[in-house]
Amino acid sequence: MSSRTPTDRAGFFLRLFFLCLAVPAVFCENGVSVSGTVRDSQGAAIAAASITLVARDNTVNAAVASDSSGRYRFESVARGAYLITATAPGFESSEARPFTLGSETPLPIDFQLRIAAVRTQVVVTASGTAQTTDELAKSVSAVEASAIDLSDEASISDALRYEPGLRVEQQGGPGGLVSIKIRGLRNQDTAILIDGFRMRDAAAPQADATGLVEDLMVTDVDRIEVMRGAGSSLYGTDATGGVVNIITGSGGGRMRGSVLAEGGSLSMFRGRVELAGGVGRDRLQYSLGLGHFDVLSGVNGDLPDRISSAQGRIDLGVSPRTRIFGRVFAADSFSKVDSPPEAAGNLPPSGIIDAVPLSAAQLRLYEAGAPISALAFGAATFIPDADNPDSTRAARIFSGAVRLTSHPSESMGLSLSYQGLVSRRRLGDGPAGTGFFQPLGNQTLSYDGDIHTLTSRLDWRPDPHNLIDAGYEFEYERYGNRFLMPNPVDNSAVDVSQHSHALFAQDQVSLLGDRLQLAGSYRAQWFSLDEPALTPPTSAPYAGRRFAAPPAAQTGDGSLAYFFPRSGTKIRAHVGRGYRAPSLYERFGTDYSSFGYLAYGDPRLKPEHSISLDSGVDQTLANGRARLAAAYFYTRLDEVITFDFSGLINPQTDPFGRAGGYLNTKGGLARGVELAASLAPTKATNLRAAYTYTNARDETPLVENVIRTLIIPDHQFSVSATERLGRRLTLAFNLLATSNYLAPLTDASTFATRPFRFSGKRLAELGGSYRIPLGEFRALRLFGKASNVFSQDYFESGYRTPGTTATGGLQFEF
Repeated sequence: MSSRTPTDRAGFFLRLFFLCLAVPAVFCENGVSVSGTVRDSQGAAIAAASITLVARDNTVNAAVASDSSGRYRFESVARGAYLITATAPGFESSEARPFTLGSETPLPIDFQLRIAAVRTQVVVTASGTAQTTDELAKSVSAVEASAIDLSDEASISDALRYEPGLRVEQQGGPGGLVSIKIRGLRNQDTAILIDGFRMRDAAAPQADATGLVEDLMVTDVDRIEVMRGAGSSLYGTDATGGVVNIITGSGGGRMRGSVLAEGGSLSMFRGRVELAGGVGRDRLQYSLGLGHFDVLSGVNGDLPDRISSAQGRIDLGVSPRTRIFGRVFAADSFSKVDSPPEAAGNLPPSGIIDAVPLSAAQLRLYEAGAPISALAFGAATFIPDADNPDSTRAARIFSGAVRLTSHPSESMGLSLSYQGLVSRRRLGDGPAGTGFFQPLGNQTLSYDGDIHTLTSRLDWRPDPHNLIDAGYEFEYERYGNRFLMPNPVDNSAVDVSQHSHALFAQDQVSLLGDRLQLAGSYRAQWFSLDEPALTPPTSAPYAGRRFAAPPAAQTGDGSLAYFFPRSGTKIRAHVGRGYRAPSLYERFGTDYSSFGYLAYGDPRLKPEHSISLDSGVDQTLANGRARLAAAYFYTRLDEVITFDFSGLINPQTDPFGRAGGYLNTKGGLARGVELAASLAPTKATNLRAAYTYTNARDETPLVENVIRTLIIPDHQFSVSATERLGRRLTLAFNLLATSNYLAPLTDASTFATRPFRFSGKRLAELGGSYRIPLGEFRALRLFGKASNVFSQDYFESGYRTPGTTATGGLQFEF
């Protein structure tokens, strides 16, 4: 094993990156300016409109504001292909307008904003480059900051609940574990990105982002893009089912910002400060957000949760053809954790059990110390999550990324990027509380993850209708844990690392006047394992062994779309092969006690593989006031990694003497239909609706003989409606409804896992926002929201969720 510490390795990567920064030449050619005006449908100037400029290769993302005469101007813009949009409070955003800057002086680009329409958006997640929604060949949707604020969503996961194809599960109220599943697949099949950089926890069992999602708050967010379907050839591991890409706010233009304060039910307080602007004629563009979320009481009256987060970015124009982008994200959180739900009561010996919760009065007796045998269950079949007064979770996350981009010519771009991601989680527990698996004394479980990624990329546009990009990625990953148990002889620690090399390429072609869009991509990744360090070292598994390189992961992706401009119809299809690299815990996971080691991991594990396809039709109607979309999707998990103690692993033949643990096995499939509609029936009304049918099945049952995929409902429906009453008042209504679903609970008496059928969710929210102009650029916004207005008594996989709640606050904009 290498003698370098994680700090040494991080320092090495940073020195290597900044050495590479000095390599590209700094071009001194002057850029050109892009300017124009923004007016309403009556020709009146619109002040404080936000104009966003995005390079086709996604190396430039800048914003400026119009002045009192509606004029705007971008300075020192490098030659190349761009998309530009405009938006303003009280108006719908403009259509995304493509243009190319050449050697000639560009003509003014003027905008006329309408009161209501369903617009074309600019997204970057489908291909890693900027595209309009009319150009997309994949299923992509976006949730913009204005919609998030109007719905008063505090977290990223809450903002995604109403998107088609997404199942967002939070175990309880604020602070509960959050998972995002796409199209009937698992948590680890969803990749989470911030500005295109992967966010995942190397110390999590599957090294995915599930342990981080609950700490992702809405702070300095421009929009959230969701791509449904395989994305591994573009974004690597975990993108089997799709990708969630959080795009931070653009800088540039005059200094602007906002201050938000909010409070309400569950003894909740939220504060947020955001600031953006440009310096030196926008040569330096910046944006920054600070947020704090605090719940004092929580769902059961004693379930506090606190999250502080910061996020910001800078974009420095070294020259018109060379830019440096930097981004930081940090979060610090603490929450109290309940004991998990338990199966109990008069249960049938086998089969799926209808979930009936223990009454609130009996649950209070149980939390006070009454044994299960003394409880009056009646028809109840499970005990909801119960108070555990000494169980806590604390986490810290830091991600820093920097990217250098340079354009030696109008047709070629080079970029070099680095991201360091550090996660630290601490789980504490003691003997107090209810439920099984309570420790005999105080214990602390520490999980540390470090990921360092270095990427180089070449973008080449041989002609205006063809864009080719290719690159190389190096990634170092470390996982460490330390268990401090009530009995010191049971203490243990693990430190293990791996690194990988990846090559990737993509070709995008536009034909027939850009009506036909074709794209193909490929990615290959190779892994190398280091010897783990286990403490205590005596009889440690995996010690003194050299491991052959695990099998490589290879994947490909292809898509096409054809647009019929006369009818406003687009047909599209996408097929891709996804993969997920085995986590370090799956390779080297162990458990230790005074009796010795119990090995779970297998260093020989192969990457998971899948094949997915989807095809659909998008239709624009009524002069842009309606957009309809329909898609069929199919994903087969050809090979997955599962945890098994049923006898599939023979300790006599297993090289690590395991009787159970992680192994490769057959997966399952998920298929279904997505329907979506966006409507603007009047100048003041906007409607969005989505329906998803999912038929997900596992080839190997995870609980008893149940092959239906757990947690996934067959049917999910959502609708969002906004109504503007004049220029100041806006009302919003959101509804999410699902069919029933299955979830596993552990039997408190036999410790067997049983399948339960839980009723579906009926979540309705009603909110309003009143914006008071205070000047040319200043305004005060008053807002409020009521959640769960139908007062549904809902249990998420056995966890209690909030009843009817209300929040309200104000935001000062400047």
